[in-house]
Amino acid sequence: MNHLSILVLVVTMLVPLFFQPITVQDPNVIILKFNWKKERIPGWENNKFGPSFETYDAMRSRVASERRLQQARNAGNKSEASRIENDLKARQEANTPKTKEERSEPPRDGYKYRLWIRNTGEKTIRSIDWDYIFLDPDSNEEVARHQFTSDAKIGSGKEKELSVFILSPPVRITRAQELGKKEFPFTGSVKIIRIEYVDGSIWQHP
Repeated sequence: MNHLSILVLVVTMLVPLFFQPITVQDPNVIILKFNWKKERIPGWENNKFGPSFETYDAMRSRVASERRLQQARNAGNKSEASRIENDLKARQEANTPKTKEERSEPPRDGYKYRLWIRNTGEKTIRSIDWDYIFLDPDSNEEVARHQFTSDAKIGSGKEKELSVFILSPPVRITRAQELGKKEFPFTGSVKIIRIEYVDGSIWQHP
């Protein structure tokens, strides 16, 4: 084996060592509090374009008519072009909401999940993977889990609020005996899954 082959072999063995992230043993993060709440999506009911959406078949028909219209215009066939224009206009008017009630959509809600943490370590945090978990209080069985990643620079000794807004409710299933109750029947908890620091090191939940 010549010297060049030996050098290539040594470099190949060392490259993974240079790019392997340093693992941190202790995350040094304290969860201060967490909660979730339902929020109305602002302006959803005032969508000026209306709630109707063009179906795929309707879109294909409209595109075909517009193509025929262009062909008729290019050929100088004014009567055919006028007929197609009137047909397209009639379809548009039929699909356009006429009253305020028709133009408005029913209000829509989303859900904001929030977490407050404190960085008690010396390293500055770059991003955090965290799970919001919901449990059955009777059996302690997990009924839902929402997985989030928050990119947030959190210096040593600093506190930060992390929040995520999504359309998914906390729990999609509800026990029959809980129907009709006003109070939310499940308990929540938060687990830190992974932390990435600005120096490239990481902490991973075991």
